Amino acid sequence: MPFVTKLASVIAVAAVVAPLALSTAPLNAAGGDAVIKARIDLMRKDVLDNWKPIKAYAKSGKGTPADVSRHAKALGSAAKKIPALFPKGTGRGDYPDKVTRALPEIWKDWKGFEKATQGLVDQSAKLAKIADGGDKDAIVKQIGMTGKIGCGGCHKPFRGAKVKK
Repeated sequence: MPFVTKLASVIAVAAVVAPLALSTAPLNAAGGDAVIKARIDLMRKDVLDNWKPIKAYAKSGKGTPADVSRHAKALGSAAKKIPALFPKGTGRGDYPDKVTRALPEIWKDWKGFEKATQGLVDQSAKLAKIADGGDKDAIVKQIGMTGKIGCGGCHKPFRGAKVKK
């Protein structure tokens, strides 16, 4: 095979492989510690900070249906980002229990994990729609379902117990 043909073959392979390698480069460069920190930040800032006012509305009537709708929409947007923050190799077994609560079941049942996170997306959207209608009883009922299906659907099978640091 002439040198020019070999060179063209190498360039063609590199053109296919390089974009694939670059697409995972930020994750690999950041390392598992950074990914774990990013998902903890997402859960605390984007998920929990939106869940708290929703829960307060259900428990004590604090806020308005418009507040619930706004927070439910933000919660659903955050939930869409969850799977990307769980690359293989960033759970318990790979990291100490004090560092992450992500159980190996996530990667053993990835489709189930994706379905659970989609449950939070779907329940949050349903909550926002119901909140837009303003019926307090219906809103409170849907908040319960969002917690049960949306949060519990992931936390029960895929999140380990908290370990004191």
